[in-house]
Amino acid sequence: MPRKHALPRRAALTGAAATGVAALAPSTARPQAPAVHGITRLPVSGYFRRPPYLVAVHKGFFAKERLEIDYHVVEFAPDHNRELAEGKWPLTLSSADTMLARTTQDNVDFLMVMQTEEGLDVQLVAQPQYKSLQELRGKLFAADPIDSNYDLVRNKIMRDHGLTEKDYRIDVLGPSRVRANAFTQGKVDAAMLAPPWNERAVAAGGKVLAEGADYIPNWPLSCGWGLRRWIEANRSTVVRFVRAMAQASDWLLKPENGEETIALMMREEKLQRNRAESSYRRVVPKAMISPEAVRKNIEVRIELGYYKPPHKPTEAFYDLSYWSEATGEPVPPPAGLARNAVAG
Repeated sequence: MPRKHALPRRAALTGAAATGVAALAPSTARPQAPAVHGITRLPVSGYFRRPPYLVAVHKGFFAKERLEIDYHVVEFAPDHNRELAEGKWPLTLSSADTMLARTTQDNVDFLMVMQTEEGLDVQLVAQPQYKSLQELRGKLFAADPIDSNYDLVRNKIMRDHGLTEKDYRIDVLGPSRVRANAFTQGKVDAAMLAPPWNERAVAAGGKVLAEGADYIPNWPLSCGWGLRRWIEANRSTVVRFVRAMAQASDWLLKPENGEETIALMMREEKLQRNRAESSYRRVVPKAMISPEAVRKNIEVRIELGYYKPPHKPTEAFYDLSYWSEATGEPVPPPAGLARNAVAG
């Protein structure tokens, strides 16, 4: 079970700043991915098994690339972030925002090489007695990473309605499942919840006060990233992984394969059909990073004060040469500096 951390917002951020690089400084990662009989066994972490990943496993795209993926479903974001910085997971399939947060705030040198999904499907759900976001002033939110991912979306929503992080309290509990349980038990006043947990909270009487996608469109949801030095030391393995994911993405997006993919997601991830269809619609062709989506994510982080100047160009955080080598496609034009950036 995830560990529970009850912290006021300011104390949590102060603690993170105090530990800084020391807490998340990466240890010496393995220089090479292990290979046995020509098969490379690659540990990969993530919060969900995404559609392209499932297709790559079940349709043999990983096997074709001589990859055996050891996939670990993780839950508690702070622990996962620390383990990534320490090199426990060579690659993760999770949001670009988490990578940007830990790179810009903790000086961990992460690098993104692919993107499999884009868009948000998260809602701010409050207990039924609250009819507006303003009524949540001074109330308690269930939270997870504090400064990134769905918590960043919450901060954007609340600030757009005149409430800063000083105007409400948080309890760092863990992923949507844990937050939803706390919500339905009446332990918190509100939470950011993704499917199917938002639906369960609403069924228990919760009221949806905001849709994440209305505040941050084109969110780079599921991306492939890890420590830059591991990626650079294992280029062949990374290219093979990206190639398998890109080919799986293109396979599942063919109209004739859509129904099979949705059925696979429903069976393997125990999703209701509407949730499987929603995830399917977010898949990015060829698993290509959208430079514009990453740039917009950076702009939100700058706007909210989570990325201090001097700011780097968007391209400092990703390298599409791995994707280009894997797919044979040209690298898309760079997005450059965020529009609200202060260059060094």
